Amino acid sequence: MNLLFISLPALQVKLSEEKSGRQRAELLAQEKERQTSMLSVDYRQIQQRLQKLEGEHRQEVEKVKALQGQVEQEQQKRNLLQSDLAQQSSDAGRLRAREQQLVHEVSQLREAKRQIDEELNNLKTQRNVDMLQTKELQEQLEAEAYFSTLYKTQTQELREELDEKTRLQQELEEERSSLVHQLQLSLARGDSEALARSIAEETVADLEKERTMKELEYKDSLVKHHHEITTKDQMMNRLKDSEAELKKTIEQYAKEKDDAAKRIKEIQDQLVKSQSNAEEIDRLSSKLKTETLLKEQAINKLEQIVVRKDFSAGGKTKNKPSSADLRKKEKDCRRLQQELTQEREKYGQLAAKWQKDLQDLQAQLVEENQAKLRLQMELDSKDSEIETLQMKISSMNSETASVSSIENDGDDSVLPEHGAMRLEGWLNVPNKQNIKRHGWKKQYVVVSSKKIIFYNSEHEKINADPVLILDLSKVFHVRSVTQGDVIRADAKDIPRIFQLLYAGEGEARRPGDEGNALPVPELTQLVDKPGMQPVIKGHEFISISYHMPTTCEVCSKQLWHMFRPPPALECRRCHIKVHKEHLDKKEDAIAPCKLHYDPTSARELLLLAGSPDDQKYWVTRLSRRIQKCGYKANSHIDGTGQRVSPRESTRSTLKPYLSIQQRSATLPANASMGK
Repeated sequence: MNLLFISLPALQVKLSEEKSGRQRAELLAQEKERQTSMLSVDYRQIQQRLQKLEGEHRQEVEKVKALQGQVEQEQQKRNLLQSDLAQQSSDAGRLRAREQQLVHEVSQLREAKRQIDEELNNLKTQRNVDMLQTKELQEQLEAEAYFSTLYKTQTQELREELDEKTRLQQELEEERSSLVHQLQLSLARGDSEALARSIAEETVADLEKERTMKELEYKDSLVKHHHEITTKDQMMNRLKDSEAELKKTIEQYAKEKDDAAKRIKEIQDQLVKSQSNAEEIDRLSSKLKTETLLKEQAINKLEQIVVRKDFSAGGKTKNKPSSADLRKKEKDCRRLQQELTQEREKYGQLAAKWQKDLQDLQAQLVEENQAKLRLQMELDSKDSEIETLQMKISSMNSETASVSSIENDGDDSVLPEHGAMRLEGWLNVPNKQNIKRHGWKKQYVVVSSKKIIFYNSEHEKINADPVLILDLSKVFHVRSVTQGDVIRADAKDIPRIFQLLYAGEGEARRPGDEGNALPVPELTQLVDKPGMQPVIKGHEFISISYHMPTTCEVCSKQLWHMFRPPPALECRRCHIKVHKEHLDKKEDAIAPCKLHYDPTSARELLLLAGSPDDQKYWVTRLSRRIQKCGYKANSHIDGTGQRVSPRESTRSTLKPYLSIQQRSATLPANASMGK
């Protein structure tokens, strides 16, 4: 209890302390609440102020922006004012300079005015002086006029005296001139006599000098003449030696030619024999056919007889033949069959033998024809070489004719003839029909008096091995070509190309080179065209349209157009091209056809020269040669006035015989021939 009483005041003290602490805490809380309320009020006031300040700030910002705009405007105005000020200052400077210049000019003008005033004063004084001088001069003029009248009267008198004196002077001059002329004549006579004398003396001296010079020249010329005679004699000896050698070579070539002719004759004899053998073969084959036919007829008759006997025997026995008769008939049939097969085998063997012999003979004939053709081509080449040697000999004889004492008249006539005949050089021929694709082939061409010879190289020319020979008498004409003639050639090559038209029989190709021959244009296909025109002056015109550059050969105008070509005609023989209007008007300007031969056997050959000048040279020379030695010059006319066709070609057209197995007309269809 005591403890309880002791702790109670302590608790009361603590309670009072706690109460006081609570009161203080409440007071503090109230104070804090009051402070928070005050702070909230202050916060609201501050927010209001902040909003107000923000509004003021926005207003101030707008004012600042407006002021900045005003400042910029003022700045621009200031810049404008500064530029105006600078311009005005520059104008003021210019005006000052102009003012100074004007002041200077005013001073100059004042100075000039002062000088002009001084000059004016001087001029006035000078004018006064001049007036005084004019008065004096007028007085002098009056005095001079008076004296001039006096002078005129005196001059008239003096002129009359002068005329009299001049007349006297002329008379004296005439007398003087006559005397001078006489004196000159006398002096000229004296000079001419002196000159003639001096000339005569000089001529005498010159003649003496010339005499001595002529004597010396005569001696020198005698020495030179003797020396030239010795050299000419030596040259004559050398030329005679060369002539002898050339004659030997000509004799050798003549012997070779004779040998070739003999060989050709032998080949011809062999050909005749082979032809006779062929005739004999034909006769024997016909005989064999007749014999076989007779045998077959006999066999057929025997078969018919056997059949009749069978029928007759069968009728007698009332269709009941005996076995012996049947066996006998079978034996007869077998025997006849054996004989028939034997005869067939014999006939087949004999026919095969004769067929083989005929093939061998025909092959031999073809080989002999080829050998003959080769020899003929070699002979033509040798003839060309002989012509060249004769030309050389004639040229040597013509050179030595002035030196030698013996003059050969025949050689003088041969030289121009052979000189005109010779024509040779390199030309190009087409490889195949399509020139643009296959191109050209270079060949050496030699034109002799009778042939046109083509060589592949100079080595073949030396060996006399030509690849093609054209008979000059079978050549119809030569001409230049246009783009319409050779559409597969380059346009730049057209001025260098020319065309040869010749008969097919006048062509001789080396055996083995027939494959390189160009295909012959089928001219017969043009005959049945609906555009054919009537024959005029030998021309067979056909209607045609040209879309490539071509000219008319009558009026030389254009004959082509890309889209609307004019009506044109072309001769299918000589290929002349003309306007259709020339034919409609029946003009005489159309030349006659140059081709008077069957066009089905005509061939053309295109040749390419090195340049257009070479082409013109070849065309002119060949045209002259064709006019002299061509087909037109060698053709003949019969009694009816019709042109006779050239003789048929001697070259054989036989081809190697092809073995074909034939069947007999009398044997059954299923029977085979024996081999």
